[in-house]
Amino acid sequence: MINYIDQILEQKGYNPMKIAIPIWEDKVSPVFDTALRLLVVEVDGNKEASRFIYYIGEQDLARKCQHIRTLDLDLLICGAVSHPFLHMLLASGLEVIQQISGKAEEVLEAYLKGNIYNTRFLMPGCKRYRRKYAKGIEHSMRFIKENRQEENS
Repeated sequence: MINYIDQILEQKGYNPMKIAIPIWEDKVSPVFDTALRLLVVEVDGNKEASRFIYYIGEQDLARKCQHIRTLDLDLLICGAVSHPFLHMLLASGLEVIQQISGKAEEVLEAYLKGNIYNTRFLMPGCKRYRRKYAKGIEHSMRFIKENRQEENS
């Protein structure tokens, strides 16, 4: 079985990938708009190459988005995010997976294994089939389905 992250990287045609998760204590921050810290992880293939904590000192959403763009991220995995902020992030070319909760390390591991869409990581109140994710969700789900079909063949 080909690893989920390898498929994404192969399709995008580059390696490594930078993933950010807004954190509060050791968990995914419940509301990205008010998050003060980002866990930024650079992944090479399916292995972590480096990580650091980035402190977001901005509360203004437009400026916060500008600061985030300087990190040259590929993916943001977050909890709730307001529509205006989400649209700014998407317009900057960032792929966003929203409505995710749990311990940041477990969420990162689940993403790398292709299990991020497990109901265990959905924010409370989100229904399994009514989840709303931003750009890229259909693409990601297609990869997961194809992997499962290949495994069952």
